[in-house]
Amino acid sequence: MMHYKLIFLFCSVLSGIYCSDTSYDSISDVYLEHELIPNAGFTKRSSILVNLESRNDVVSTTTINDSDIQLLKQLASKNELYRLKVTVRTLSGKETRFLTFTRACLIVGSKLNDILTLHLDHLDSPFAVNLATTSNNCNSFNELDTSNFTTTVFFRRPESSPVPDTATYIQKMERERDAREKGKSSNNKSMLGKYWMYILPLVIFMMIAGASNPEARQ
Repeated sequence: MMHYKLIFLFCSVLSGIYCSDTSYDSISDVYLEHELIPNAGFTKRSSILVNLESRNDVVSTTTINDSDIQLLKQLASKNELYRLKVTVRTLSGKETRFLTFTRACLIVGSKLNDILTLHLDHLDSPFAVNLATTSNNCNSFNELDTSNFTTTVFFRRPESSPVPDTATYIQKMERERDAREKGKSSNNKSMLGKYWMYILPLVIFMMIAGASNPEARQ
């Protein structure tokens, strides 16, 4: 009987570990599509594998064909926008899509080096995507000598809020209280020091009046 109980306990532990691992739906890959002809739809650019367990950023390089390079140069020469559709996929197959863009001339000017920032919540679920380039140069349309897109994917997670410094706050309150008490005592002393010549005759007068009127004391 004890043997079966141990087997049941071991299976329960394994089941708990399996459930805890699969309950976390991590990002598996990021699928990129770009629009090289305005309003003509999106075509595949690349797919980037992601391993969020390492919590590291990802650098991916992919090659696009010559016809896409020419279309990209045309976009840049006409100062059009370069639109990128980003599909974030998880291990369970869930997909979340985002649309981001920048000027096509910046993509060409940076020699196809771009930066994709994925903003994640506390569960590592994406809620926003931003596209940026490594250069602000829009004057190098004909100097593009590569067909390789190099994309750096950054993962931005929420920062933990700072822990309040309770000890410092209490010390500050105590210093303020001491300062107020010292201020009150100094004010009382200064009042006596200022008006003693008026207070002293009044006290003497009251003492003389009391001594000359014994009936009032009775």
